[in-house]
Formats: sequence, structure tokens, C-alpha cells
Amino acid sequence: MINAERNELRKRFKKDCSISRLALCYVNSEKEKVVVQHEAFLQLPEEDMFKYLDIAKKSLGGTVGDNLIEIPYTSKQEAGAEYQLLMTLRDTRLEDEEATGRLFDAIIENYVHEGNFLITALYDNYDVPRKGTDKLYDDESEEVYTYILVSICPVSQTKGGLGYLEDPGKMGSRFKDWVAGAPETAFLFPSFSDRGTDLHAVCYYTKNAGEPRPEITENVLGADLKPTPTQQRESFAEVFVSECGADNAETKLVDVHETILNMLESMDAEEPGSSERLVLDKDVLAEAVSEVIKDEDEAKKLIDACTEALDGEEPLATLFVDRKAVKATAPQRREAELMGEIVELKQELAKGGAPVPDNGNDDKAEELAEKIKKTCGLDKKPGVVKQGGRRYIMVPAD
Repeated sequence: MINAERNELRKRFKKDCSISRLALCYVNSEKEKVVVQHEAFLQLPEEDMFKYLDIAKKSLGGTVGDNLIEIPYTSKQEAGAEYQLLMTLRDTRLEDEEATGRLFDAIIENYVHEGNFLITALYDNYDVPRKGTDKLYDDESEEVYTYILVSICPVSQTKGGLGYLEDPGKMGSRFKDWVAGAPETAFLFPSFSDRGTDLHAVCYYTKNAGEPRPEITENVLGADLKPTPTQQRESFAEVFVSECGADNAETKLVDVHETILNMLESMDAEEPGSSERLVLDKDVLAEAVSEVIKDEDEAKKLIDACTEALDGEEPLATLFVDRKAVKATAPQRREAELMGEIVELKQELAKGGAPVPDNGNDDKAEELAEKIKKTCGLDKKPGVVKQGGRRYIMVPAD
């Protein structure tokens, strides 16, 4: 499944959708079934219908390839009980209550959660419209995509308090209630690939890509989940920081991510969209690390250690790179870069016999700022600003 296919499905989750069946199970903190329901979806009250559709949209959210992962099945796995149960649920349109009960039991047994949670299962037939060469849909269909979408949502208790009571028409105490949150885990079976049915794969959603709950994929779906790009990035970071000899190892780590990001941007500048195909193999990793770590021996040691940390997996660079860290630390890293240039300039000036600007006296500046604070009765000590090799004290105008 690619991003466009995910969006195509999500756009269908609205009032005039073709979802025909809902099965749900509400489970308490003791892992006891409190409520089990089987209903015709389009006969639900409109307000309830929109709530379930909102869960469905969020079950196909996040980043495709990291939060939303297509997991292939082997022929051996397709012969297993887990896969066969999924096929039964799809073929019986969720109307086989014994089969849905087995699904709920498997999820309850393997879903690790301290509080209450809700399991919802939807059945749908999507008459996939044909897409022309102009990328527009026409009225003719290529195939009917039949699937189930199962979501697991934590349920939390609201706080009590004063509120408007509609029945008596006045303010009063509102009781605490239990409300389902956004799904933490979900799956779409079979997967929607090349705008059609792929019975050899399941699409798995995890809200937290760092902790994707492999026990669900293994024991409920009967499929093997590989490490997500988020998990690979975390393993890479742990090894890099521990093996890097520099004192500012974490800064160097972000520099590596920035180097990878620059590679992606350069590729897109030459050929738009080409960066999406770049995988973080050993050559790309070596180029990024060597750009930051200039010592060849240290760079080689880091490259070998980080390659081993990825355990033979080669994630897409667009999913692996930590854009948030690069953006968040850009000002600090630029400041460090400028300070390094200042040191180099001073060294050059000293070599040439030119006078080097005095850094001033930090202690005296801070002492004077504290004295001004006390004398003027200020709430905060005035700031000390460094400029042109001198110190200035910023005193509030009032």
C-alpha cells in the first residue's frame, strides 16, 4: 500500500459509505468482555456512525511504511489458523459470531493494556473505480475490494464536574463516563495494493512506531513484523552515541541525519520524487557518517557498528531520517558552527600578529548585572549580551 491508496480508502469513510457490518467487543481492565455487539452498520444512529468512521480513518493514519506497514504472508503462514480465521471473517462478512468471538479472544489474550479497551471490526465492499491515463476516475469498476478493518482503542474515564443538564435545563453535576480514544493498533485485511485486493498481505497500523506490538502481528495475524524505521533509527542512535569518540556525540548524530536529508533534497532537485527510492544501505550510511566524522578510523568503526545495528535491514532514507531533530537543533548547531569559525579566525589573527579582541570579563559583567537588579528592585537580573568582543548589560527601559 502506498500513500495514495491509503488516502483513497480514507476518503470513503463518510456518511454515504458502503460499510455494511459492525462487530465490537468492550473489554474491562480484568480482560473480561463487558459488551459484544453485531449490527448492520447503516442502521446505526448517524452520530454513532460518524464516531466509528472517525476510528476507521485514524486506523489508516500515520506515516506509510512506519506507522502503517504492509506485512507479507508466506505460503506456510497462509496455511496457519490465524490467516484462515481472517479469511473466514472476510468471507462471512463478519456475520459468523463464533468466528468474530475467536478474533476477539485472540486480541484480548495478546493485547497488553492496563485499562479498558474497545475492539471494533468493520466489513466493507469497495467497488474500485477505474483510473484513466489522465489520473481521473470514471464510473466503470475494475474489481470489488472486500475487506475487514479491525481497530483496538483504549477507553478512559472522563472527569466529573459541573455541566449543563439538558433534561432539567439547568447546571448540575455530571457523572464520570467511559470514552473510547484514538486507536493504538489496527489492521486491514487483505491489503489494498495497486488499487486492488492483495490476499498475500495484511496492512498493520501502530500508533507508536517505536513499540509496534509484535505480539499482535504474530499471534493474531500470524505474520512476522520487521523492525520499523523508528525502531531502526533508535537502535542506530544508541550504537552511534555509545561508539562515537566525540564528546558531542549527540550533536554529531543529528549532523549525520542532516547529511542524509541534504542527500534527499539534492536528489529531488535533480529528479523530483527520486529520493523516495533511496535506501539506507552501507554505501549511503558510509557517505553520511564520513561527512561528519573526519577521522577515517573512527568513521569506519562507526559505520561497521551502525550497519550491524540495522541487522541487515535497509530502511528507506525518507522514513529513517529524523527531520524533527534536524529542525529543532538547527539554531544551536549553527551557533556552535559560528563559534568554531570565531576560534579559527582568532587563531589566524594570532598567527599574523594582529590584536585579538578581548572576550571581556564574564564575572564582572554578571556581578554588575546583579547589583543593578538589587539597586533598581528588578524582578529579574538584566541580561548580559556579548557583541564585538565586549559585554553589554540590557537594562529594562522602565
